[in-house]
Amino acid sequence: MRVAAFFTVPFVFVACSSAPSNSPPGADADGGASEAAADGGSGPHSCEVTSKGTAGVVLQGRLLLPAGPLDGELLIDAAGKIACAAASCAASPGYGQATLVSCAGAVISPGLVNAHDHTNYATQPPIAVGQQRWEHRHGWRTGNGGPKLPGPQSTTNAALIAAAELRFVMSGATSILSSGGVSGLLRNVASFKNPEQLEGLTGKTAYFDTFPLGDSNGTEIANGCAYPAVRSAGAAFADGVYAPHVAEGINAAAENEFACVKGALVTSRTAIIHGVGLGAADVATIKAQGALVVWSPRSNIVLYGNTAPVTELAQAGVPLALGTDWLPTGSMNMLRELACARSLSEKYFAGAFDDRALWTMATKNGSIATGFSDQIGELAVGKYADLAVYDGSSGADYGAVVRAGVEDVRLVMRGGKVLYGDSALTSALATGCADLDVCGQKRQACVDTPGVTLAAIESAIASVYPLFFCKNAAPAGEPSCVPYRDTYPAGTSATDRDGDGVLDSADDCPDVFNPARPMDNGAQADANKNGKGDACDPSPL
Repeated sequence: MRVAAFFTVPFVFVACSSAPSNSPPGADADGGASEAAADGGSGPHSCEVTSKGTAGVVLQGRLLLPAGPLDGELLIDAAGKIACAAASCAASPGYGQATLVSCAGAVISPGLVNAHDHTNYATQPPIAVGQQRWEHRHGWRTGNGGPKLPGPQSTTNAALIAAAELRFVMSGATSILSSGGVSGLLRNVASFKNPEQLEGLTGKTAYFDTFPLGDSNGTEIANGCAYPAVRSAGAAFADGVYAPHVAEGINAAAENEFACVKGALVTSRTAIIHGVGLGAADVATIKAQGALVVWSPRSNIVLYGNTAPVTELAQAGVPLALGTDWLPTGSMNMLRELACARSLSEKYFAGAFDDRALWTMATKNGSIATGFSDQIGELAVGKYADLAVYDGSSGADYGAVVRAGVEDVRLVMRGGKVLYGDSALTSALATGCADLDVCGQKRQACVDTPGVTLAAIESAIASVYPLFFCKNAAPAGEPSCVPYRDTYPAGTSATDRDGDGVLDSADDCPDVFNPARPMDNGAQADANKNGKGDACDPSPL
C-alpha cells in the first residue's frame, strides 16, 4: 500500500456571520453559521484505543444500525468487513485478537455516500450569482435564457480532484458517484472510473450520464423528443445503475426531458439526478418503476430558486438520496448539504424530513443510488466497514451526523482502513498519516493517491478553496440555500409561511413551499384540481 504523509492546511477561512455573497437581499438566513454554530468546539466524546490487538478492530459506541440506534460494539475483521454489530461481540470469532477502540458517547454511523458530484470541476471557489436565477440548466451553461455562468473549467489534475475528495472524507463520506475521481480516498463508482477507484467493491459500476439526450449543445424543446441523441436502454444499462441528469430546471423544456426518458430509461436501476422539473404524473411514474431521485438542494436553489418536488416524492414513497452537485454552486462537503436539506425541511417543507430521514438519504439511499447497497451504506454484518464516528456534541443519534461540523468527525474508515481521524487514534490504527490542525484540534489524514504529493495538493488548493471551515460560520461564499426568485424574493413571513410568494389566504399548500412554475403555466401545481396543491396532497392524481 502506498501511503503518503499529510500536510497542515496552509489557511482556513472563517466567514463572518453576515449573509454569504450568493444570498439575495431580504431572504431568510439560510443555514450559514446559525445552522452549525450551536455547541461549537471539540465536543465531549472522542475515541481511544484501550487494547492493542493483532488483527481486526472493535469499535464501542452508539451504533446507528438498520434497526435503530444501539449502544454496542462493531467488530471489523481483517478483510475490512463487519463481522458483528450488536450489544456485545465478545463471543464472535476474532474478537480476542482485535484492537479495542472505545468511543463512549460518540455516534458511529455508516460512511456518508455522496450520490452526485463533479469533483473534476472543483477548480474555483463558489460562483457568486447574486439575484440571478435560471429556468433551465442550458441557461447558465450556454447563456440561452440568461447570462452564462462564468466558468468553471474541468480538470484532470489529480491533486485538485484529491483535494475535492478529501473535503468530503473530512465530513464523514466514504463513497461518491462522480464525474471525476482518483484512487486512495473515496470509492468512486461511475462506469468510466478505473477499477481501482472502487477500492475493493465488486460488481458493475454506475453509468453517470450528464447528457442522456445528447443535448450538450444546449437544445431545449418543450414537446416531442427530437433531441440530438437519446440514450438507448442497451447503452444505459450495460453496466450497473443508470444515473442520468434529467429535468434540471423549472420550465416546460425541463419537464419534457423526463417525458423522453421515462419509457425505457426509468427503471428500478435508475437514479434520476436533480429532477427539479417533475410533475405529479412524473412522480407517479418514478414510483411505479421503482426508481430513485438524487436531490442536490443547495445547487438547485441557487441556480433555479427551486428544487426537486421532494415532498411529493416522499409522499409517493420514492427514495431520495443526497448529492452535492459541484463546488461552484453546491456544498463543499456532505455536512453542508445536510445542513441545507435540514434548513429547507424546517423552514419551507413543514418539517417533512426529520434527522433520521435526512441521514438515510446520505447513507443507505446513497448506496442504493450507486448500485452497491449490498456492500456499503449500512452497519450490517457482511458489508464493508465504511463508517464515520461523530462526537455527538451537535445532537443525539442521527442528529449527531445531520447537525455536525467537520470538527465533530473523530474517525473515518473505508473498508476498515483509516482515512482520517483524531491524531492519537489514527496513529494507533494506521501508519503513514500526518498531522492536520482542524479548528484547533489535532487530526490526521491518510492519503494513498498514486502520483500525488502532498506538496502538490497544497499548491493545488491554495488558489481554489480550503479543505474545511469551522462550524461557527458558513463557508466563505457558500451558495445560498434560500429559495429566491423575483416572484418570491422575501422568504417566509407571517402572511406567507412557506415563502413561495403566494399569500397563505390564497395558497393551496400554505405550509409547504410550492411556487408557481413556468412548466405549470404560472400557477401552483394541482394536477387533480381539487384545490390542494400537489406538494401537500397525498393523492395528487
